[in-house]
Amino acid sequence: MVNAQQNKPVTTIPFEMVHGSIVLKIKLNNHARVFNLLFDTGADGMALEQTLADSIGLKVTRSNNASVVGGSMKINISDDNDVIMENGFTLKHQSIAVFPQTGKGLDGIIGNTMTRNYIIRIDFNKKELSLYNFEGYEYEKGGTVVPVTIPSGVFIIPGNVEIVAGKSSTGNFVFDTGASYNLICFRPFVKQNRLLVSGFSSAYAASTVSMGIASPTFNGTASSFAFTNMPVIKDMPVTLMAGGGQNENWSPGFDGSIGMGIITRYNFTINRKKNEIYFMPNHTYNYPQSFTLGSYLLGFNLNGQLEVISLIRTLPPNETQLEKGTLITQINGANTADLLKNSKKLEQLKKLPANSPLTFSYTAGNTKKDITLTR
Repeated sequence: MVNAQQNKPVTTIPFEMVHGSIVLKIKLNNHARVFNLLFDTGADGMALEQTLADSIGLKVTRSNNASVVGGSMKINISDDNDVIMENGFTLKHQSIAVFPQTGKGLDGIIGNTMTRNYIIRIDFNKKELSLYNFEGYEYEKGGTVVPVTIPSGVFIIPGNVEIVAGKSSTGNFVFDTGASYNLICFRPFVKQNRLLVSGFSSAYAASTVSMGIASPTFNGTASSFAFTNMPVIKDMPVTLMAGGGQNENWSPGFDGSIGMGIITRYNFTINRKKNEIYFMPNHTYNYPQSFTLGSYLLGFNLNGQLEVISLIRTLPPNETQLEKGTLITQINGANTADLLKNSKKLEQLKKLPANSPLTFSYTAGNTKKDITLTR
């Protein structure tokens, strides 16, 4: 193997990280409007929200049934579109699905369309997506090859999850850059393996939304998770899908998704011709896992800053809500930069008794502020 930089890319496209997700800026056909699309390997194609498709007069050419997380729905499709990337590179003759809403908080998604014609390499250090021709490409040294299957346009990886140590459940998981969590186990897998009643302790309840379909979830910690050829991850956040609505009778054909909580720790290369993904640990590999404090789920972003990922429970009366993406600079006087480097200090905060005071220091606009919560 040689350094990947010796391979000449067809093109290199910059991306932004928005709340832990890869976002590409694109234009469609001859329209000037710029769309923000989530790079989503959990989808086999592209999708745009209905109101946005209507705003540029996107022509519907056919309809189809689509499988989404938690169920299925009928969608419209527009064929033969030009997709122009931020650097001017154009994908010709693209089909775009039109959904009532994508549920991702962005304009739409771009799935595995590019993987059909190119090797894709994501570099989180540089925030670049590079496309390479299949022939002659060689991986950089120091990574791990993970074989995948592609039964329905998405990449499936065998994995093994232990909610409680010694109680192992083996399944097949989607490699899903559109998922914000570490690992989600879908309802059929949860039900079959009795994961919610196997000693699992839920830290908070939430929901996952895919193309407008919401599914209830319980969130906690798995004793361990591992997927093909990769190191075991201990004490990892896990999301278990609960029953209710369409998902009770949903048969997705796989058991869950590996999300960005795991994926961002690696620069990765998708090689569809060889049916494999190459994982190279990046600068975030040893960052602490996301964790809950007070009413919030917190995690360290690519820049090593502690960020509010989500609100996880109803706030007490008169408590100011911290918005998603708020950067925390101190907790109880400890600089978050020190917490990143010193796992013992972080564990001490996480193990504080219930109702212990927590003072978060953060910046809102140009103003430094403090907020006191309870553990």
